[in-house]
Amino acid sequence: MASSSIIGHSRQCAELTADIQNGTLAHAYLFAGKKHLGKFTVARWFAASLLSAKTNDEEEERIHALCKKNMHPDLLTLDRLWIDELCTDWNIIARSSSAPQQHRAKAKVKTDTIGIDDVRALQERLYETPQGSKTVCLIRSIERLHITAANAFLKILEEPPPHVLFCFTTESLGNVPQTIISRMRTMHFFPVPQAELEPIVTTMSSEDRALLLGIAGGAPGIILRCLNDAEHFRAQRQMHIDAHYFYESPSILTRYRRLLDSWETDESSSLFLRQLFLRISSEMHGEKQHAQEAAAFARKFFSLLRTLETNTQKDLLAAHTSLSLSHT
Repeated sequence: MASSSIIGHSRQCAELTADIQNGTLAHAYLFAGKKHLGKFTVARWFAASLLSAKTNDEEEERIHALCKKNMHPDLLTLDRLWIDELCTDWNIIARSSSAPQQHRAKAKVKTDTIGIDDVRALQERLYETPQGSKTVCLIRSIERLHITAANAFLKILEEPPPHVLFCFTTESLGNVPQTIISRMRTMHFFPVPQAELEPIVTTMSSEDRALLLGIAGGAPGIILRCLNDAEHFRAQRQMHIDAHYFYESPSILTRYRRLLDSWETDESSSLFLRQLFLRISSEMHGEKQHAQEAAAFARKFFSLLRTLETNTQKDLLAAHTSLSLSHT
C-alpha cells in the first residue's frame, strides 16, 4: 500500500493505512482542504489500497492499475459530471467518473450541481453485491450536493450498506450540511511544504521554479497542471508579468485597462488576482518602507475582492479601484 506516488500528506496516508491494517475503518470519510492539494488523489489511492488489502503483490498492482484507470468494478466515482454544452464527451467523463450519468444527458442538465437523480442513480449501484468484500464510493466536492440530494444522501449515511465505504472531498466545510459532516470522519489537508514540492520542479530553470512554487502555494495540483500544460503555464507567467507592471505602474489608465482585461473570464480574473496577491505578499516581507506601502495597497486590494463578489458594474469598479490605488 505504498503511497510514494502521492506528493505530501504522509500523515494522512499513514492514518488511512493504519485504519485498513487495524480494521478500524470508518464507514465514511471527508477529506477537507483547499483546491488542488491532492485530496482526490489520496482518496483514489485509499480506495485502491482498501480493495487490494490482503492480496499478493501481483494482484495488488493489478487492482491499483484498474483504480487509476477508473475501471475497477467495486469502485464508484463521481467526479466530472455530464453538463449540456459544457462537458458531453463520455470518454473524458469516464476518466474520472464511473457512476451512472445517462439520466443527466437525457434531461440535458446544465449545472455542476449533484442533484437528487444523481443520488438515486448512485444508490442503485451501492446496493449491488461487490465482487470483493467492499465497494468504495468516491465523490469529489460534496458541497455540490443540492439540498434535496443532500437530504437523500443523509438517509444513506444514517443506514449505510454494510459493504460500502464512502470517501468524499470538499473545498469548503462551511458549505456542507453539518448533519452530513457529523456522520463522517473528517480529515484535514494542508498546503504541502515547499521542500516536498521542489523534487518535481528540478528540471526547470531557477526563475520558472521560483515562479511555479510561488504560484502553487503548497498545492501540488497546480504544479502538475503547469508541467503538463505548457499553454497554461505560459498564461501563468504572463499574469505574473502583468501583475508586476500593474503593481509598479503609476498610470491610472494602465491599471484600469488591466483590470478590465483580467475580468474577461473567471479563470483569467483568478490568475491575475492571485499573482497580484503574491506580489503584494512578497513586498510586505521586504524592506520596512516597501512593506508599509504594500500594506496600504493590500487593504485596497482586499476591498476590491470583497466588492468584486457582488458588483456587476465591473467597468465602474475598475475605474474606482484604479483611482484608489493611484494614491497608495
